[in-house]
Amino acid sequence: MEDILKRIFDIAKDPYQSVRDWKKAHNKKVIGCYPMYLPEEIIHAAGALPVVIWRSNEAVTMGHSHVPPFNCGLTRSFVDDLVKGKLEFMDGMVFYRTCLQAQGLPFIVEQNAKPPYLEYLYLPALYPGNSVRDFLIDELERLKSSIEEYTGNRVTDDRLAQSIDIYNKNRRLMNTLFELRRNKPGILRAKEVMAISQAGMLMPKEEHNRLLEKLLRKLEVREWGIQGRTKVVIYGGLCQTVQFDLLDLIEELGMVVVDDDLYVGTRYYVNEVQLNDRPILGLADRYLKRIPPCATKGDWETDWTDYLIEKVRSTRANGIISLMIKFCPPHLCYYPDIKRKLAKEGIPEVLVEVEHEIVSLEQIKTRLQSNMEIMGGI
Repeated sequence: MEDILKRIFDIAKDPYQSVRDWKKAHNKKVIGCYPMYLPEEIIHAAGALPVVIWRSNEAVTMGHSHVPPFNCGLTRSFVDDLVKGKLEFMDGMVFYRTCLQAQGLPFIVEQNAKPPYLEYLYLPALYPGNSVRDFLIDELERLKSSIEEYTGNRVTDDRLAQSIDIYNKNRRLMNTLFELRRNKPGILRAKEVMAISQAGMLMPKEEHNRLLEKLLRKLEVREWGIQGRTKVVIYGGLCQTVQFDLLDLIEELGMVVVDDDLYVGTRYYVNEVQLNDRPILGLADRYLKRIPPCATKGDWETDWTDYLIEKVRSTRANGIISLMIKFCPPHLCYYPDIKRKLAKEGIPEVLVEVEHEIVSLEQIKTRLQSNMEIMGGI
């Protein structure tokens, strides 16, 4: 199992090298997909490798000539890598309006380092009515035609269905992993789960599936135990990874993560695509699902806090850690209501603001320690 985890961490810690190596070995196109809901299956069916655009480990320098310092870490880091030429191995990029900060990215790309293929989708907010679904289907059809024209490969219904099957298998395997963590807290460290999740966004799903199958077999006989540990659910971290050092700190303080609501976690892998005569309809319907609730979809009818409360109750967790990406407007808009309702339900919650740049772990440590006693008494 150590060899499997080493392979996964090598990919997660150095995505640039791993994706470059894959491209060189397979001589196929790489398409960067902006998080969180682009239908990668369409790109996969066209014979290219879709990879989720990530945040690098370097401090932002040149990028601040193009985006303000009060943007989130992902947008600033991405632009910084772009203008430094670190993303030249990507043959194409696909964007959509996750938030106001992401809305301007394709224009920065076009002006500074336009790849051979550049597409912008308009994924709608979740308003009632069939018009939203119809509009979304038209957009997915437009993406299909666009990637067909660029790659020269037809995305037939059969090929798209095959890609969906591969992605659905990946979702099932990952959800088995998450369920194992819920039932056996501590069987994997929090950073191991995040690395496994991120690796799946950066490599062919077929290869990730094989690694997961081997890993799950090994985990069946792995020893575990959490005696005396405080069980927590972590949520937030929209669009990007959370620093491994922060996840290590949570565990060093005597806590164990039993579940999460992170993008680089359960969010990315939840909800299989339901296949029918037109596979693209299944992709549209997956996007339109309201669970898990998402602050970027403009859905005011589904209560995000209720979803989090259910995670706490079902896992018998002692409390919640809110991981707030600094300058993340969608999460900031929802957080006051989440905090208020959790307090009303008697669920301890602590807010930890995370940033792309190095954060003060000592300050975070003090904040978490001050809440440990409260969480332990739930």
